[in-house]
Amino acid sequence: MKISSEKTDLKKTYLAIATMLLAILCIDLYMVIIKFLGDEYSIIQLTLFRNVAAIIPLLLLILFTNEFSTIFKNLGNKFLILSCLRGICFLSMNVFIFISVVNLEFATAMTLTFSSPFFIVILSIILLSEKIGIYRWSAVIIGFVGVVMIMKPTSEIFSLYSIFPILTAIAWAFTVIILKFIQGNHSTAKIQLYTLIFNVIGGLLLFFVTTGHVEIKNFKDFILMTMTGVLGGTAAILFIYSYRLISASKIASFEYLGIPSSFILGWIFFNEAPWSQLFPGVIVIIFAGMIIIWRDNIKKKSIEGNKQIY
Repeated sequence: MKISSEKTDLKKTYLAIATMLLAILCIDLYMVIIKFLGDEYSIIQLTLFRNVAAIIPLLLLILFTNEFSTIFKNLGNKFLILSCLRGICFLSMNVFIFISVVNLEFATAMTLTFSSPFFIVILSIILLSEKIGIYRWSAVIIGFVGVVMIMKPTSEIFSLYSIFPILTAIAWAFTVIILKFIQGNHSTAKIQLYTLIFNVIGGLLLFFVTTGHVEIKNFKDFILMTMTGVLGGTAAILFIYSYRLISASKIASFEYLGIPSSFILGWIFFNEAPWSQLFPGVIVIIFAGMIIIWRDNIKKKSIEGNKQIY
């Protein structure tokens, strides 16, 4: 029985890793498309189209889980308000990362977004009243050092656009914290749907109050813009699936494979190789993130050990 259980856990681990890698690839590929389209279309236009098209994989998920009969039921004011806030955060995150990818070297923009774990820790202290020990505080400080090393604010290569990946990370941290306030009886598909609805509404408002938008020039661009939503929406579903298969502490470290992935794609599609800007800061960021993941794993084992005692 124990051997069978271990084999099942091993299969789940492999499946979770494969799902995570596929999600990372989806994100990197749709960001490549955004960088290609960024010179032709406005950031708000690309953001709106991406979020509208993201409904395609979400509807497929709802169809697969057979939630059409329940997805519009049990909607409280708290759930709708939190979904609205989460939608605004996602909209902000899309705008910030698109600005980053269009105006910075691809790998640099994507790497700086990996500062999000440190903002999640800080927001957990402020909004969730969590007590943070010396290890997490050390990770936060080390992580910020890594971010500063990549941004190089005192050098000639510093750009104000370097701030936008950090804003992306902050917006993502807020979306994670908001989830903590949503009751567990709401399904993933339901949360994603209402987040996306408010996201699109916000995008429409931005679209009508901003300028610089142009007509889609050809069918190829239309397909590419649609693919950003399909890939982005699919990535969100895959991330959720991978985190539900095994514990977060086991799978979270694989998110850092997005760094070499973005570096390779930046080199292939844009002939970029920002070694001098990324290193050694990227190593410092990964090290700090590993401290947080390691500490979470230790705490989880301690809690599980206490449960077995009692």
